[in-house]
Amino acid sequence: MRNVFVVTENAVRFDDICNELEDPMSLIGPSLAMVTSPAGRGKTEASKHRAANSTAIYLPPMNKRSPLMLLREITFDLAKVKPGRIEPCLEIIGDEMAKDRRLIIVDEADLLPMAILEMLRNINERYSCPILLLGETELRGKVGSRRRIASRIRRSMDFAALTQPDIVLFFKKALEFELSPSVTAIIHRHSQGDWRPVLTLAASIERAMKASGLKKISEGLVKGIINGNS
Repeated sequence: MRNVFVVTENAVRFDDICNELEDPMSLIGPSLAMVTSPAGRGKTEASKHRAANSTAIYLPPMNKRSPLMLLREITFDLAKVKPGRIEPCLEIIGDEMAKDRRLIIVDEADLLPMAILEMLRNINERYSCPILLLGETELRGKVGSRRRIASRIRRSMDFAALTQPDIVLFFKKALEFELSPSVTAIIHRHSQGDWRPVLTLAASIERAMKASGLKKISEGLVKGIINGNS
């Protein structure tokens, strides 16, 4: 199975938000955004893909973060340094943003303490630093509870559930197999709208087909694997 990125409708909408935040026009008005959904919808992969193909900075999840830890992650991505105090971190962020205004994507922002979310708001305002917050649906309530943050959200988006066309495209690109509508429907029901069950199932299907020499993905094969793993 090839490691591929599937350009879904979610991914297109996500990139549109990133483009707007990075555009100099976003200096007019707020430049904070928020993307939410249940786990498994593809927010993280879209963020990693964006960072790998642009100047955006992606900060992966870390359940326990202090303000200094987060700032040091940002300064390392911006300037390859990790100051030991908050003040030098802020100075570096200000200097680097003045040179090249780069988008910062913060994953699992719903788990961050409110004090850190407020700090990110301060960085956004003080240094015109575009910031995109990712999180599960609880992030909306957390942001909504602080008007200072909520009023500065320029764009927001919910990652929609995985669709049947998404699954068809993934199997075609990653495994080079065409799916029939009936098989696609079975996989879609099994996924419950999330990518992770699809990826696990695809790996099992690939192993089974290599072992058996099959050239076509049948309903029986897919159902057998799903039932065997349940």
